[in-house]
Amino acid sequence: MKVSACVIFPEGEDLREWRASLPDEDIEIVALQTSVNPRLKEPIFTYVGRTGDHVVLAWEIPNFEDYFDFSYCRNKLNEYATGEWIIHIDSDERLAMRHDEFWQNMKALDESDAVAAGLTITGMRSEIDERVGYVRQRYAGANLRIVRNHSGVHWKAICHEHLDLMDEDVTVADTDILLWHLGYNLSAEELRDKAERNAKLMIREYTREKSDRNWQYLINTFSYHKTKLEEVKNGSRW
Repeated sequence: MKVSACVIFPEGEDLREWRASLPDEDIEIVALQTSVNPRLKEPIFTYVGRTGDHVVLAWEIPNFEDYFDFSYCRNKLNEYATGEWIIHIDSDERLAMRHDEFWQNMKALDESDAVAAGLTITGMRSEIDERVGYVRQRYAGANLRIVRNHSGVHWKAICHEHLDLMDEDVTVADTDILLWHLGYNLSAEELRDKAERNAKLMIREYTREKSDRNWQYLINTFSYHKTKLEEVKNGSRW
């Protein structure tokens, strides 16, 4: 069995530590590099090429706020993946388990009827005490990062993307696969910039698909981020 490990990364980011956390054998790397070019009028997607078990893609956009789309990137990665299973691991995440245990989980998953599966993500700052990390809720939609290839399952949403399984009669499995997330171990200024970036993407998402449910979610999300930004501004925790 071959697994395609997919990653979105900004131009110039070093992926060596990300790759080193993965098994050496039976892993295909599918990487999509993103970059901003203000001279462009429209985004440009490029299939850069394949070398062995490495596939490189590129997506160049005029600006981040108006054009970036996480689900577009993840769906493009799925499109070029050739493994039986696809796992999406962000560039600021690392596989945090023994490789033999990873393969045990994948083997059990492959023998099931599941078309998608969840995993556990840890390493994010606690809302109670920033010195203590916490584990993101195991069954949160954001943790559904594993997809059976050619199952017809797609990613949805510009930001806070998720698998579009709402109206599908499919089996979704759980695994003991563990990722370590480094993305929130940042300075207060970097955290603020990240929150503002995501907030702008969510504005575009929830004005694109107007509904009462979307607007309520947007209001709740902005209330949460407003509180966090005030804490950062005041020098307290994220």
